Amino acid sequence: MKLLISILQYVPVTLASIGLIIATSSFISGLQLIRGTSITIEGRIHRLNGYLSIILYVILAVLGFALSGISLWSVFGWFSGFFIILTKLWIVKKSRKKRRAFKYVSWFGASLTLMWLYMVYIHLPL
Repeated sequence: MKLLISILQYVPVTLASIGLIIATSSFISGLQLIRGTSITIEGRIHRLNGYLSIILYVILAVLGFALSGISLWSVFGWFSGFFIILTKLWIVKKSRKKRRAFKYVSWFGASLTLMWLYMVYIHLPL
């Protein structure tokens, strides 16, 4: 039983680390997509990484609420991170027709990577 508890203690750290890797990969493929190299392959990689990143984010939010309970600050923190994700998606949808907004997409991509770095930090066991 102790072994199972110790293994489950590291699940959020592992998921957050995988999310950081996926977010970094998505950021790099998104930058290559903006530069206009092979759009089909980079676009598919970027979209897949984005979906995986959102799924991992939701799983970590549910795990966070299940393991540490629901408080006002935790709900605010998780929803503000999800708001950053939705804002990035909104900017991408708006900037498809107008290429001048792409500079903001790279800033939000970098902020998503930093958000995942923070996710790894808050889930490290003490």
